Formats: sequence, C-alpha cells, structure tokens
Amino acid sequence: MLHTNRTRLRRALAGTVAAIAAVAGLSACGSGDADASGDKPVLRVGVQKDGVRAVLQEAGLLDDLPYEIEWAEFTAGPPIVEAASADQIDVAWVGSAPPIFGAAADANFKIVAQVQERDQKENSILVPSGSDIADVAGLKGKKVAVGKGTSAHGLLLQALERNGLTLDDIEANYLAPADGLAAFTSGEVDAWVVWDPFVTQAIEQNDAVEITGGAPDEQGVQFEIASSKSLEEPETRKSIEHFVKLLQEAWVWAIDNADAWGDGWAAESGLAPEITRAVARNKAADFGPVTPETIAAEQALADAFFEAGELPKQIDFASIVEPGLID
Repeated sequence: MLHTNRTRLRRALAGTVAAIAAVAGLSACGSGDADASGDKPVLRVGVQKDGVRAVLQEAGLLDDLPYEIEWAEFTAGPPIVEAASADQIDVAWVGSAPPIFGAAADANFKIVAQVQERDQKENSILVPSGSDIADVAGLKGKKVAVGKGTSAHGLLLQALERNGLTLDDIEANYLAPADGLAAFTSGEVDAWVVWDPFVTQAIEQNDAVEITGGAPDEQGVQFEIASSKSLEEPETRKSIEHFVKLLQEAWVWAIDNADAWGDGWAAESGLAPEITRAVARNKAADFGPVTPETIAAEQALADAFFEAGELPKQIDFASIVEPGLID
C-alpha cells in the first residue's frame, strides 16, 4: 500500500509540473491591465468545453461590458487551478475535485461561488456496449481511464468505496478527456469516467453504457474560482464580482432557453448540436454562494482522497472559500 501511495503521489507531482507547463504559454499580461486600445481593463477567464462562453453569449450578456474578456481554454479543471495560482487567469469554472487538489498543493486561489446542478450529477462511469462489466463491483482488476484530480476522479473514488473497493483494486489510467475517449473507443481501457458533454457524446456516438453516475457518489456541485492575487487587486476584484453575477444571470436564462444555449455551445465547441442540446436540457443549475452543506460534502471528499493516498496532506476546505462576491 505504501509503495502504491508513493507512486500515486509522484504521478500527482508530475501532473502538477505538466499543468504549470501548460499555462506557461498563456498571456502574461497582468490582471486588470488595459486592453490594446487602453480603454478598458482585461479580465482573463479560463474555460473548458463547458458552454460557459456560449451561455453568456446567447443570453446577450457579453455586450457593453466594463472590461474586455481574454478567454483561455483548458482541457480540465486541474490545470485551470494551476493557472489561477500562477496569476495567468483571473477567474474560471471547475468541478468539485480540482480545488481540493489545488489546496493540497498550496495553490493561490479561492472559491467565490458554487454551481449546484439540479440533477446532482456531474460525472458518469461508462463501459463499452457489450461489456461484461454491469456495475461498479465489476471494475475490479480492470483498466479505467479518468482525469487525475478531476471531479471524475472523485466520483470513481467514492463509487468504488461504496462498493467495497479502493483505487488499488483497479488499474487507473490518468488521461485527459480527448485521450480518455481515444483509449475508450480503441479498447485500451475497460471503462471511462468523465463529465458532460463527453458522457453524452460517448453514449450517442460510441454506444457507451453508463453503469453509475451522480448521487450518492457525488452531489453535482461545481465551482467558480479566482486567483488570490486578482482578488487582492480592487479593480480586478470588482470585475470578477461583476462576471460572477453575469454567470448567475446566465444560468437563470439557460433554464428556459436550453436549446438556444445548446446551439451556441455546438458552434463554439465543434460538438454536434444534438449532443450539446441534450446536455443543456439536462444541466439546469443554480448559481450562488457556497453553502455549509457543500463545504461539509467537499470536506468529506477531501478526507477520502487523503485517506486513499491521493493527496500529500489533509486540507481544510472552508479555508479556500471566499464569501461576499455573490448573494
């Protein structure tokens, strides 16, 4: 067990180095700097293939902003946390687990809001059509693709533990979504743990089968995070607060305009409209301050990661929450 845990910690450190390298190519302009015309400050926003830009655009909320937005796209949440810590972005959206891994690495960021998906489902465990794996217990001894330090990692850990297994009982292949899809469709792994829109894409286009997902192994909570340095700069903090409130407004709009959001998401991401529309319809969510219930659930997840040897130290989740930016 000790050897296995040390190996995992070495992999985690390697992932951190890779994430830092990934953000090195981003714009080095400081948060709050004026744009090229000198008229407005710049807000640096990190995104994934998560439809955030599309929902803001389709809701008409990107017009006449008091700042210019500089978008930076990432493959998953862990490198976003690293980018925020390195002062390469000001604000971004991540899943439930990346802040935990960031806190354990002493990253300089804060959580400023939460997104509670109404279906309480952030990820799914998928197997190929025709697989002999019918449930989580069937993963024992199998190769499973999952993103290290992602919300999918959290779902996998807790689903295994609920079924009397640990991460030591499977062969985890830590892969980004694109590599996970390639490994899954080629048969290099037996299962894949991932989030939408990749879940819906794999089910619709690759005949993947979901064996579990969502509650009780996760709560469907995601977070808006911000760079600590950016929050300390009054002008940038003001821009972040404004942007977070735009997101809150956008998610209210999205509940009644899922197809319009889905179409914009497809145009932005290159995914098929039928995929993004389906995801948008399923992802009604409430955007607001981090609740005590969420803090307790995230603390339990952080403790589970530590006990499994996935973190170098225990963390206090409440200490990385910055209140006051949203009502």
